[in-house]
Amino acid sequence: MSEKIIRLLGDEAEELLDFKAKVSKEGLHLPGPDFVDRVVSGTDRTPSTMWNMQLMFNMERLAGTGYLSVLPVDQDIEHSAGASFTPNPAYLDPGNIVKQGILNRL
Repeated sequence: MSEKIIRLLGDEAEELLDFKAKVSKEGLHLPGPDFVDRVVSGTDRTPSTMWNMQLMFNMERLAGTGYLSVLPVDQDIEHSAGASFTPNPAYLDPGNIVKQGILNRL
C-alpha cells in the first residue's frame, strides 16, 4: 500500500510523507469539556457571549466533548458559497447543507 501511495504522490512523496508541522504543541488548544472556561474566558467576550458559547458546546451528539460542529451559511455576495465551499464543491448544493445539518442533529 505504501508503495502505491509513494507512486501516486510522485516527485513530492518524500517531502509530503516526511512533513513535520512547524507549530508547537504548546500553541494548540485541545478540545475538552472545559474548553470555553480554559480557552475563551481569556478573551474580551461578554458574559452573554460566553454563556451562549457554552450552550452551543453542550448541545447535540458532541455535548461536553469540547468539539463543536458549525455549518457556514451564505450571507451575501461577499460571503458567497463559492468562496466558502470551493474546496468541497458538493456543498455548493443547499440541499447537501440541509442534509448535513439534519445528520448532525441525529
